Amino acid sequence: MNPDIRALLERIYLDGTTYFDADGRYLHKVPSSFSAQDLQALDAAGLPPNALSTTTHDEAVTRLRALAARIDLGKAADAFVTSLSSADLSWQSVLPAACLGLAMPAHEFLPMSESNPICRVCFHDARGPLDLTERALFRSIQGTGWGSYGPVEAVAALEFALADPAWPQPGEHDAWTFHSLLELLAGLPAGSRYSLARKQLKAAKLLSANTVYRCESTLEALSFISVIENAGHPGLVTAWTSAVERDQRPNTRVEVPAPLAWWSADDGINTAVVERLFGAIRKPATRPSAPVAAKPKRATAPRVAGRSLPGPVAAGDVYAVRLREDLWTAVYCHAVADDDGPERGLVEYLDVLTPVPVVPEQLEGVGYRDRRNGQRWQAWCTGLAKTTGVRRVAQGLVAPPHARKHEATRLRTGAKDLRYTADLHFDLSG
Repeated sequence: MNPDIRALLERIYLDGTTYFDADGRYLHKVPSSFSAQDLQALDAAGLPPNALSTTTHDEAVTRLRALAARIDLGKAADAFVTSLSSADLSWQSVLPAACLGLAMPAHEFLPMSESNPICRVCFHDARGPLDLTERALFRSIQGTGWGSYGPVEAVAALEFALADPAWPQPGEHDAWTFHSLLELLAGLPAGSRYSLARKQLKAAKLLSANTVYRCESTLEALSFISVIENAGHPGLVTAWTSAVERDQRPNTRVEVPAPLAWWSADDGINTAVVERLFGAIRKPATRPSAPVAAKPKRATAPRVAGRSLPGPVAAGDVYAVRLREDLWTAVYCHAVADDDGPERGLVEYLDVLTPVPVVPEQLEGVGYRDRRNGQRWQAWCTGLAKTTGVRRVAQGLVAPPHARKHEATRLRTGAKDLRYTADLHFDLSG
């Protein structure tokens, strides 16, 4: 994914500002600070915000099976290996999505139950459409999106790949990374499960995006294509397994799906599948130099002028709280805790929403904002002086009056949570 496009999408999809529209659709708010050029760039990339799929179950299954038949598995395996260290993570999803399409039988929609309209064969969710742009972003961030949410996202992964004429080819460092990963898994202590494999993989720092979630998604992908599997819970290269079967776990503490949920080091590695899919990729005799990776472009909103007023937290302070890049609210500090615990102030939301942090002149006559259920709310808040997106904008203000006295509270919160609990006070869908 183009870094500039990804940075724009992160400002929409990672900001946490979501709402339901009049039709009950779950959407992401596009900040008003986006320019017409920003939106045109997303449209030109085929990634407009809130691109909700209208594909039906039967259409998705038919389309996936047809697309998978067009995929060159050798090229898909090359792309998978390259995604481990040098290519965009989106390429990790292509091979598992193709394997899903090749294994999936034609079938009718069969719900899990009367109250759970998810297909028990393929995971297609009839309750609502997938946001294809959101799934594309997370393919790029996490390497996911090969069918965990049903055939629609697998179709999107394959269409993305087939639209690109230049599939990535693994270099020597990519090949070394892939085989080092297999050796790491083969060398795990007897009985080791996915959690230890994930921990060891992160510690080895083999992957280009070395996060816990990315390490887990790579292990899930390897199990999905039968490189690591359990005899009773095979991957899709070995045998077709339905959504119901892949949703089975040994116990409620296991978060990953089958086959990975059931795999252990005792099951080893399916060398026949490795040879079949990756046989042309050999490990170099010595470790090659890692390619110089471009530093990921950070998703940065337009900078807001001004800084937080200095000094310790005090009664009479007003703190502006960023809700999203184009919307701020504020809280009033009534008092400061006088015990030996962490510095914390007793805060209450003010009835103010502004596109930039409020200034003292705008606070004249402003009262409190109770919860939408009519209850008055206060809490002891830590981190007011050191949390990104929270800044002191006024000091020494007299507390606004309130019609109802608030009883002493022991409720605690953190400054980083104020942007989320604001939804209980304000309608932020507009």
